[in-house]
Amino acid sequence: MVVFKKFTEFPRGTMYDILQDAYSYDARNKEIWDQNWHESDDFFYDNPEIADKYGLVTCVDGEPIGFVTWDPRYRPEYVEIGHNGIRESYKRKGYGHMQLAEAIRRIKEYEGLQRIIVCTNSNFVAPKNYESVGFKLYDRKVNDSESAYTGDYLYYEIRL
Repeated sequence: MVVFKKFTEFPRGTMYDILQDAYSYDARNKEIWDQNWHESDDFFYDNPEIADKYGLVTCVDGEPIGFVTWDPRYRPEYVEIGHNGIRESYKRKGYGHMQLAEAIRRIKEYEGLQRIIVCTNSNFVAPKNYESVGFKLYDRKVNDSESAYTGDYLYYEIRL
């Protein structure tokens, strides 16, 4: 059974651990994103009132298998989805869709909100997941970075 819990129900490092696992299919992800993952984990665990209000942890049988966060600072114009990940062994089983759908449901409760946005990469599985909950592609930018290996940047939105 899937249950959504608060970050404060889990120890510091939970977010980092899930991100490492979720992106473990390519070692370059850890090289590129490790510092960001540590900083994100530290931020949320240093600010539990933000973590519990603007994120959720997806659990199966009491174990944290994924999480999603969002940034509400630009309301009412938009809310932006932040990190969103599912442990590798739980992928392709519908958990990512359930997690994202629950985040969207919660975000839609903000009064007067105009849209929900997210940026992802064309080489990730994420575009299909975002599209499955109603996001529409509104922009695409070429990733011409020398260290780029992950494809173009895709910008999605849900207009409310």
